[in-house]
Parts: sequence; structure tokens; C-alpha cells
Amino acid sequence: MNMPAVFAVAKLSFREFFRQPEAVFWTYGFPLLMTIVLGFTFRPAAPPLIRVAVVASADAAALCAVLAKNPRLAVAVLDAATADQSLARGRIQALVRGPSGDLTVRADPMRPDAELARLQIERALRGGDWQGPHQEAEDRPGARYIDFLVPGLVGLNLLGAGMWGIGFNLTEYRSKKLLRRLFVTPLRRSEFLLGFLLSRLTLLIPESVVILAFGMLCWDVPFRGSMVAASAILIVAALSFVGLGILVASRARTVEGVAGLMNLCQLPMWLLGGSFFSTEHLDGALGAVAAAMPLTQCNNALRDLMLEPKGLADVAYPLCFLSGFAALSFTLALRLFRWT
Repeated sequence: MNMPAVFAVAKLSFREFFRQPEAVFWTYGFPLLMTIVLGFTFRPAAPPLIRVAVVASADAAALCAVLAKNPRLAVAVLDAATADQSLARGRIQALVRGPSGDLTVRADPMRPDAELARLQIERALRGGDWQGPHQEAEDRPGARYIDFLVPGLVGLNLLGAGMWGIGFNLTEYRSKKLLRRLFVTPLRRSEFLLGFLLSRLTLLIPESVVILAFGMLCWDVPFRGSMVAASAILIVAALSFVGLGILVASRARTVEGVAGLMNLCQLPMWLLGGSFFSTEHLDGALGAVAAAMPLTQCNNALRDLMLEPKGLADVAYPLCFLSGFAALSFTLALRLFRWT
């Protein structure tokens, strides 16, 4: 074996790697950055409070005082309609109602924190004048975890397909010098990118409709709001994520580089976008970051329209937010995009 040749190839590969700053960042810098961010996010801390609602009644104040003695519980008195809505949207983990002699705890057994909430409620009531509560499974259409999950899956589909479908294609065209050929034609950047955006949009909307229809037919997920408003949300959300995908790929030179950039954009939305668990109870800086994400606005608007009888006016803010985000992403992409 010609070992000098082997070492020469290894040396060449080593030098080539460090001549690509994006490769060095995604290999060493990004894992270190994620370690720091996730380390601060999930550092040792006191267990999070379990949010419980007591349905307003004559005994509600006394029951609330008893439950509040358990430091793990954050208890609030809500009217019946608000309590039902909060349980369905994941703002609370359990709901307690009834007179002192016939308490009922209602929670969705499919939620991972429901059993813990029940145990902590029983612990708070133990040894007092309150009898052990009855357990009631939350299985009404519109209040189950599957009803919460399906709109989140639609949002994730729009995010993933919008970004990956655009990012990889544009970067591959650039790496294969196909964009260089288009550069010498009369085709403008705006025309080229707009064509890309429209082509992806025509694919995303049917995919989302299929997911919604599947959830409604197979799992009896309700749709109680306006179809027109839902269509508008799907369109502007698709435009937002496609615009973000174009922006991310506007200067990327390699598939590895654009993959890292897309993961950098998507990972925070996977964690804080509210697709798999509710983030509406978050406050402070973390709550502000979550609310500023287009996936959060898309998911919340779809849940409002599917689980509650709401219309276009009720989702005006998410519509404006997503429209502005789409316009900003596409405008920045036009300024940053390069053919070579």
C-alpha cells in the first residue's frame, strides 16, 4: 500500500474541509451552539406547575383553597365553558367539578401529563373532608388529544414541505450550474422565484387538505369553523414557509449547507411551535419567542377554526402576521438571491 499517497489524500481532504466555513460551522459550531441552548433550556430546575381548573360553583372557592395547598398545582376557578375550552386547547391538564360529596376529575388519558395531574389532585384531597374524586376520561370530539394534534400535523407538513421542497431544489440547481444558465436569459429573479413559489403552493394545499380529511373521516376530528377562513390560513401559511425556504436557499452553495440552515430555522419551531403540546401557557421571553413563530400562529389559527365555531374575523391577527412574514421573507430573498 502506498502510504504516502494515502496521507496526501487525507491531508488534501482535511485542508478542503477547513476551506469551507459553512462545513466547519455545521460540524463543530452548530452542535456546540445547540448544546448551550438546550443546556440552558433543560437545566435542572423545579418541576413545572400542573395547571388545574375548578369549575365555578358554590364550593369552588373552598375546593380551590384545598388544591392550592399542593405546591405542584396551579389552580384557577373558571366557568364551565372556559374550563372546557382550556382543557381542549391544552392550557390546563385537568378539570375538577362537582359538589364536595361528588367530585369529578376530567382529563384526556392520551395526554402524557394527565395521569400526573390526577395523582397530584388526589394527593391534595387526601386526609381532608373531601371525598376521593371520580375519574372521567375526556373523549368528546374536539376535546381529545387527537383533535389537538391534527392541526399541528398540518402546520408541520406546511413547514417541512415548504422549506425542504424549495431549499434543496434551489441549492441543487445552483450547485449544478443550472442557475448560471438562467442568469444569461431575460428571466428576472422575481419571475423565477415567484414561479418556484407558485409551483410549491399548488402542491402544499392539496397535501394539507388530505391530512385534514383523513383526520375528520378516520378519527372524527371536528371542523366547526369557517372553510373560507381555513383556506386563507392554509394559503398564507404555505406562502410563509415557502418564502422562508427561498430565503434560506438564496445564497447556499451546497446541499449540506442549506440542510444545516433549514434545521436551524425549523428546530425552534418544532420545539415551540405548539404542534405536539400546547405552548399557550408560556410567558416571558420564551412565550414571546413562541408567539413570534409562523408555525405557532398557523397552528393556533387552525385549532381555533377546527375546534370552535370561529370565522375570518377571529383569525385576523394570524392572517396578518403570516401575510407579513411571507412578504418580508420573499422581499429579503429577492435582495439576497444570487444565481451563482
